[in-house]
Amino acid sequence: MLAPHVFKRPKSSPAPPAKSFRHNQSHRRSSGVQQISRLSGLNQSFNTSVGLHRSQIIQENEHFTLERYGSTLPVLVTEAIIMLDDDADDTKCSVRIESAGWACLVVARKLFVWRFKTEHLQCYELTLPSSNLNHHARLVAVFPNVTNTALVSVMAMSPEGVIRYWSNAAHEESYIEINAGLQGHEGHSLTQALPLGCILTTTTNALYLMTPIGSGRQLSVTCRSLGTSQGMLAGIGRRMSSFMFGSSASHSNSFSQSIERVHVSDGNNVDGKMLHVLTGVHLQVWSISDDEQKILFDVNIDKIFRDYMCEVIWEDECDPVDLHTWMIDLQVNGDDVMIMAACWNLDISSTIYFVFGSLDMRGVPQSLSSFTVIKHTAIYNEGIEKKLAQYRFLFLDAALSLAYVHTSDTILCLSVSEANQEMENTFKHTNEKILGAGCCDGQAIFFTKAHGLLTITATFENDFTFDLTSLTVNESAWKDESAILSTVGPEQLLDMSMSTDDNQRIKAAFLLCMRKNIKDAQAIVDEVLPSSILPGHDCFLDRLVVSLSRQLVDDFPASDPRWAESVPKDMVSASSSLILHHQLEDKIKALQYFIAFLKTVGLWNRMHSIAADEQRVPTCRVLREHAEKLAAAVALCELHRVHSAVVDSVIKTALTKRSAVSSNSALTPQDLFYREVSKLDDIFWALVQTEQNLIQSDSVTHIDAVTFLSKANSVFEGVLRAISVFRQGPKDEFEQPTLQLQEEYVTWTACKHKTGLKTMLLAQHSLTVQHGIPECIDRHTRATLICQLVSLTEFLLTEESERVDSVKTRGGDGSERYADMVKAYEKDRYRLIQPFLQFEAYVEAAALAEKYLDFRILTQMCDDTDNREKLEHYMKLFSNKGFPQFVFNWYLSEGKQAKLMNQSMSQHKELTAFLQSHYNLSWLHQINMHDFIGAAEVLKSLGQQEESNLAKRKTFLSLAKLSALASGESEETVKQITEGRDCRFSWYW
Repeated sequence: MLAPHVFKRPKSSPAPPAKSFRHNQSHRRSSGVQQISRLSGLNQSFNTSVGLHRSQIIQENEHFTLERYGSTLPVLVTEAIIMLDDDADDTKCSVRIESAGWACLVVARKLFVWRFKTEHLQCYELTLPSSNLNHHARLVAVFPNVTNTALVSVMAMSPEGVIRYWSNAAHEESYIEINAGLQGHEGHSLTQALPLGCILTTTTNALYLMTPIGSGRQLSVTCRSLGTSQGMLAGIGRRMSSFMFGSSASHSNSFSQSIERVHVSDGNNVDGKMLHVLTGVHLQVWSISDDEQKILFDVNIDKIFRDYMCEVIWEDECDPVDLHTWMIDLQVNGDDVMIMAACWNLDISSTIYFVFGSLDMRGVPQSLSSFTVIKHTAIYNEGIEKKLAQYRFLFLDAALSLAYVHTSDTILCLSVSEANQEMENTFKHTNEKILGAGCCDGQAIFFTKAHGLLTITATFENDFTFDLTSLTVNESAWKDESAILSTVGPEQLLDMSMSTDDNQRIKAAFLLCMRKNIKDAQAIVDEVLPSSILPGHDCFLDRLVVSLSRQLVDDFPASDPRWAESVPKDMVSASSSLILHHQLEDKIKALQYFIAFLKTVGLWNRMHSIAADEQRVPTCRVLREHAEKLAAAVALCELHRVHSAVVDSVIKTALTKRSAVSSNSALTPQDLFYREVSKLDDIFWALVQTEQNLIQSDSVTHIDAVTFLSKANSVFEGVLRAISVFRQGPKDEFEQPTLQLQEEYVTWTACKHKTGLKTMLLAQHSLTVQHGIPECIDRHTRATLICQLVSLTEFLLTEESERVDSVKTRGGDGSERYADMVKAYEKDRYRLIQPFLQFEAYVEAAALAEKYLDFRILTQMCDDTDNREKLEHYMKLFSNKGFPQFVFNWYLSEGKQAKLMNQSMSQHKELTAFLQSHYNLSWLHQINMHDFIGAAEVLKSLGQQEESNLAKRKTFLSLAKLSALASGESEETVKQITEGRDCRFSWYW
């Protein structure tokens, strides 16, 4: 292992900064940076006598484990690799790993396809089309047969464009062969886009959709061009610059002018697909379906990255145009696209820095939502561009921000968040080569010549939630007592079961159930809580269940000698660990088993409700809150590692609020705080209190206060994300189908009492708006705070909207209470989103307003930016929700009648209907629509109704006559309108 290199920053060369900013800090944690360079731990070759792929650790450290993956390789694959020379050209041998569990090995013209995800090895040997160039696995796609998913199909292409398609890989000789007609261009990659087919890309940026059709003798493959992956004006600026000023060295490097990565993801409909294409300095997003293919947008990401690189790496001491940049690779994660890039400033040093940037693709990205400079660097030399072209990365865990960067001989395991990147380990072996990489079931998988399939996994604790779905309510569910709750011996258990204290006897029943003695456990329960006791509000059963659950989540770690003086004599400890994180995990398991116990002995369906916070709360919901707080505590514990200074300080403040002190000096504030999980929400009050004190303090600079506030937002965001993830899990584990309560239920995160979590969230939102964003001196911090504000706003509005919907679901949508709730929600919604307009964060404002249907924000935003096209889009999108009518009313209330009348043709029908109740304006719309007769009728009616103002009456009637004359109708028709019984035109003519 190499010692971490210490960078000293001379004036001419900055140190590679281990810093980053992030808009979305959703439970991001430190993983450190681990480097496995020139991979291999054992100098052994393939042979059939050694089990190559048995579970065997090759290398490990405290953060990552490198081990063999899956079952033994097929004999055909093993023999093919044995035949390779150690010095063989890598271009003749390559591997592709599919997420569905299939892999393919290309050796010269031989193609081996096998499924590594099953114990029953199935390998097919196929022959690739003839070619004068080297075949590559990236030009092979393996996927289920279009007519029979039990079969596997293979599509392979030679670099010249000859395609072979096997509808059933088991029949080697049964294939069709077509020529894609690349017209001399070279194929680059083949990417699945099922059910549409496969996307073929060429080295000249052309895109084709290859679709298998038919079956049997009617089988064929269609080849449809999607166009060239370049913008309309691509290259014009470069050509004009050369024409005007002469040719110059381009800062866009040669390898990055071709397609670097194509990523296919699900589209907005069942059959549609989204296509992300990284080509040169551009990122294109396509929408493809059976009916159409179109580019949604084309963004020059090179320009965006250059600005961030200059500011973060060189602190704005260089000009972006002086940088040499490479856009290397991309991965798509939901609405975000993560891009790996590299940069070099010739005028300052020869160091090449590697960065990761994330873009929010919910709209056309104008900036990065995160930007991280990793510790790994390279030195520029003549062959560096060829080396950079080999870099690829896998981004599997968005929660941890873990990325696995790999080349032909190197794997970097790193965090692309602001996490600690100080640790670096090096593993070397001269003969190892990585032939391919991919992912399967959330694991990074690599294929190497010396070891075959390998996987790298994070070995540190990384689970923010726990799964209750695997809990079976029968005897087979109960594990050995040594795993948990093992501190009670047989004699003590006997005493508990015979105690006069019902609380102790139910504890004994729980422990007996844990030890698979279901019969005795049931007998104790039937004696203490006979079925003759009817369920009811706040009865003994419910109070007992809640009390035992709270004891479990606030359990003392009895095995820790530091707690010896504090542990009650009758306490049953759930944890035997001395490590905080493991103690929380043990409490999670204990709560899981407690819930299973309640269901096993028949108590679950007998529970009703208890009195808490001046409301009737279903007992099952109280247990769910305990589970949510445990998930939040695990998240906070992980965030504690990243933001230790912040969390340490606020924990002390929270303990002061609790008046929690210990006479044992060996117990740390962290020990005291994390023990009482039921009071976890104290941390939010402490964060807000600390922030307010810092803001009001004269001894703290604005920069320091904003920095603390941003880190506090990260803590809020991470914990809230963990709660949201938990709530998105299985809901029936905590539900009682037989319990029907009509009362409104307010969750612990929605409580608005003085120190309640919702009150603290609103306070944090206010602090960010009033003292965070306005005080920012750099755009990166400002962007980070804005994105953090989005997360806070989303959590608040999601919870409030779900609460309103729950009242509506229970049939209260016609009640006065429901109307008041809707009114309050709409008021809060506008108050929370409006600051984004104030800070001109229109992309974020639009996303929130669209999600939560705040028509006022959408209308105001379009009006402020004078974006009539966007307003028209919203009118069509939300036409069935009354958005056009809302816009018309808004124009009237704001006194903008001119804009109301100036609507597009597509909205004239809605505007006509709206103006029927606004008679005094409808004639303007009718004139605009050239309905002069209709306008004359309205004006005539307005004139006849006007009795108090003679001048106004004269104007209406005069305009009525002019409108009638302008209609081009016959004199008789005009006369009928202008000479009605009550129309006194003779007064004015």
